[in-house]
Amino acid sequence: MYTLLQYLHTLSDPEGLTRTLRGIDIMRSADGRPVFSSGNSAATFRLRIDGHEKALKCYFTPHPHLKEIYGDRLLEKELYLFTSPHSGEWVDVVLNDWVEGISLDRAVREAAARRDTATLEHLSRSFDTLALDLLGKEWAHGDLKPENILLTPDGRLQLIDFDACFLPRFSGERSAEIGTAAYQHPTRDNTIFDVHIDDYPIALISTALHALCCDPSLPERYPSDGLIFTPGHIARSAALDQTLSLFERRGMAAAYHIALLLLSPTHRLPRLEGYLHALTQRPCAVDPLPELFVEEGLWGFRTPHEVVIPPLYHSGFDFTEGLAAVELGHTWHFIALDGTVRLTFEGCQAVKPFRNGRTRVLRNGELFEYDTEGRLFEN
Repeated sequence: MYTLLQYLHTLSDPEGLTRTLRGIDIMRSADGRPVFSSGNSAATFRLRIDGHEKALKCYFTPHPHLKEIYGDRLLEKELYLFTSPHSGEWVDVVLNDWVEGISLDRAVREAAARRDTATLEHLSRSFDTLALDLLGKEWAHGDLKPENILLTPDGRLQLIDFDACFLPRFSGERSAEIGTAAYQHPTRDNTIFDVHIDDYPIALISTALHALCCDPSLPERYPSDGLIFTPGHIARSAALDQTLSLFERRGMAAAYHIALLLLSPTHRLPRLEGYLHALTQRPCAVDPLPELFVEEGLWGFRTPHEVVIPPLYHSGFDFTEGLAAVELGHTWHFIALDGTVRLTFEGCQAVKPFRNGRTRVLRNGELFEYDTEGRLFEN
């Protein structure tokens, strides 16, 4: 209904064209161009108002839920927009504080290009923490993607663009927007509108970030509209197969199971929150020694009072001499009490718990013995 050019025309000289805002100064780049970003449904302009930097969001078509989502930040009938040389109409805008930063998408791609795994690990941890907090809310963002997450100068991640947000009061309604296809469950349409709409994009982004920590070259080998994966082709994705293999070989059990959630036939991922907890919280030393237990086909470790290491493994043995043998996929690892991987044995059929400083490993029908540092004993 409205165009970017119309907004640029009004904001180039807004005197007398605003209802409540005064002293608007549209900020410009070094070459004199207005600073703004534009998407399919709106454009956001960087302004200075009374010495404060603001973000003014201007919509190309009416949006039904802006008042509920933005509250007082929605300025109704605020801007007079010329729709012809001699006439126009008053339109709604949203005014937010300007958030300085770069998009998570840009930060990730730049770090991957320079093979900066330290930065990728920081971004991965920060996103998992943000995602875990978001899953605990009664609302959902609705268009969760790296472009809608800003990395601020102090290293924090901050969400922006809440136009597709779900609030409890919207239950039973259809969504006005369905998010970006590159980060949404393949079945997502406007009838799917509930607190779980962020589950799948959280799993997708977390998996991609952890995969890039293992191998920053993945986007070059598996180009997609997203960071690595294309949701519509996820069931036959070579990128997902490669990612699962990376996680299995490194003993990244929680990340491995989050990656498997990408094959879910529905957008609701009830186990996601538990797996994210396992990613973000490292177990502490406990007494008595935790014992093996099974839950829904996966093995973990617990004391009589608490779960120490959640059920993430396909098989395992109790702790002996400070280490426990666990199987993830088809790879055996020895983990410490804090869940960290100490030893890895690929391509073997079985391992035995440590006794007197040695473990026995069965590989191709032969038994080999290793010490706690992974050194092979020669017979």
